[in-house]
Parts: sequence; structure tokens; C-alpha cells
Amino acid sequence: MFLLVVPCFNEEGRWDVEYWRRMQAVDGVSWLIIDDGSTDATAAVAQGAGLSSRWRVSSLPSNVGKGEAIRAGLIDALNTADVEGVGFMDADGAFESDDVARLCHIAREGFAGEPPWDAVWSSRVMLSGRRIHRSPRRHYVGRIVATYLSVGSDPLPYDTQSGLKFFAPSETLLRCLERPFTTRWLFELEMLARWQAVEGASMRIWEEPLHSWSDVPGSKIRGAEMVRVARELAIIRGLLARPPGKSPRGDGE
Repeated sequence: MFLLVVPCFNEEGRWDVEYWRRMQAVDGVSWLIIDDGSTDATAAVAQGAGLSSRWRVSSLPSNVGKGEAIRAGLIDALNTADVEGVGFMDADGAFESDDVARLCHIAREGFAGEPPWDAVWSSRVMLSGRRIHRSPRRHYVGRIVATYLSVGSDPLPYDTQSGLKFFAPSETLLRCLERPFTTRWLFELEMLARWQAVEGASMRIWEEPLHSWSDVPGSKIRGAEMVRVARELAIIRGLLARPPGKSPRGDGE
């Protein structure tokens, strides 16, 4: 069984009951909804959406941000019995159940391979025949950021910010989640830097293009948060540029 963490904050107004029914029909996947200190009825709505024991809702006492909500959920997932994989998915409804099932199957095979993969990350690549509806501005900003962060470090996955990722359970993954993240929006990249510090090597990632994905209104980073992201880019570049095996002292140690 794979356990997927879904961070939620004030999702009551756009909760799509049918969408989550389809997600719960995906074989081999359990769901852990993390209510990130919502000020509306998100937790109650999510609780009422459960169709089986494969659906669980956990509420944080205050809003800690997406990265910290996911970190808390992944630690919970990794301490759950009989999980063959863990991961997380955005709550905005941008992903299709067919892609979740397909990537879950890919991860199951990859985690058992030789050598095994450490993770499977989705990628919103606009290939011919795919239904990827992503604003050109968002796409090119992502490419500029990836290029900037790759200078002086190992090449990064093509689409680091796609919000559907699977990880093989391991002691290394738990160690990467021990401390709160320094960054709020770029926590996946912080995980890569921590992995490199613990293992002395890069995380083995299989990146799989999605068949379908669409921008969802209200899910974009705006205003003052853009300033925070700019600061976080500088932090991440410093962490990724450290030699493999060197502890990233600036991330909370």
C-alpha cells in the first residue's frame, strides 16, 4: 500500500466531492489529509469525504505552511505499518486519478528494481498528445529557476515543483525529515540537499511526465510570498552547492 499525504489549508470552498471519490477509487493507495490549521471547515469536510479505512484526516493546531504540513504527514506515513511507498499530492484538484494510479505502479516497480529508485516525481512536460495546461509564464520561470539552481551542483529534475511525488521508505528519508524545513516553498529542493548530505550521493529519482494537468485558480504564489521565494532560492543554491556528504549547517542544525 502507498500512503499519499495531502496538505490542505482553507479548502472548504473549493472541495470537489466527486474528485476525491475518484481518487479514493485508486487501487493500492491510502490517503492522509493534513489540515494545516485551517480557519474554515476544511477538516470537517475532509472527514466527511472518507469512503473507507484508507482515508484519514489529521489536523495541525496552527498553520505551518505546505512544506511543514507535508513533513509532518510523511513522518506519520513512514511510521505506518506495511507501507511500500509514501508521497504527497497537492489538494487543488490539478492531478487526475489515472496519473496517480500510473505513477504508483511505476514507483512500485522502481522501488523494487536493481538498483532501486529512491523516488518517483511527476513532471508537467507539455509533450505532444498530453493534456498539460500550464501558463507559459509559469513554465519559463520554472526553467530559469532550475537553471539557476543547477549551476555548481548536480543537475536537478526538470520540474521540481510538480506537486505529486512518491518516495521509497528508508532511514535516509526519515533523517531528511527530522528537522523543520528552512524554506516554505522550496522544501523539495531542501530535501535533495539533505539527502546528499546524509548519503554522500544524489537521490535516485525517476521523473515521469504526466498525461494530464491544469493550472487551478487560486493556487499561485502571490504578493509578498514572491519576496520569500527569492530569498529561499539563495538558501537552496547554497545548500545544493555544498560537496556531497557535507552537512548543510545552515538548514536548522
